[in-house]
Amino acid sequence: MIIPSIDIQNGYAVQLVGGKKKVIDNEDPFMWANRFGLASEIAVIDLDAALKLGSNKETIVKLIKKYSCRVGGGIRSIEQAKELLDLGAKKIIIGTQATPEFLSQLPKDRVIAALDARNGEVVVEGWNVGTNKTVEERVAELKDYVSGFLITLVESEGSLKGIDIQRCIDLKKLCT
Repeated sequence: MIIPSIDIQNGYAVQLVGGKKKVIDNEDPFMWANRFGLASEIAVIDLDAALKLGSNKETIVKLIKKYSCRVGGGIRSIEQAKELLDLGAKKIIIGTQATPEFLSQLPKDRVIAALDARNGEVVVEGWNVGTNKTVEERVAELKDYVSGFLITLVESEGSLKGIDIQRCIDLKKLCT
């Protein structure tokens, strides 16, 4: 399944290549949501919260009130996760805090684990800290606690160069 994503920084939609270089900046997230929302659910990611630089909660709440959204980025407490679900997020995306202990306190059918990998290693804290674990290891560890995974290969993220189809097929097999 392909889910369009809107990354939000400072209240605006942005696109980062490799997690660093902005190629889209200062765009209206509602304009993108109007486009993307026609096709499916939208993933809305709070990059400021993921990087511990602030929050775009006000914008995100407005988006989840109007569109079918899964929300992620900087969700680091059970209370915060449940609040987003109560406010209308269809699902929440947990990255840095994705552990069996944390995830087991949430409704499995409404939780997605974000596994962001750089050169095969899962990274957390806004793609800044290595975990010494592979995507495959993390899938095996977490698949009983989530309804799915959002896997990002950081080195190719935002480059519009396509995806490694065989890797996707292999990862899908692991997730079931």
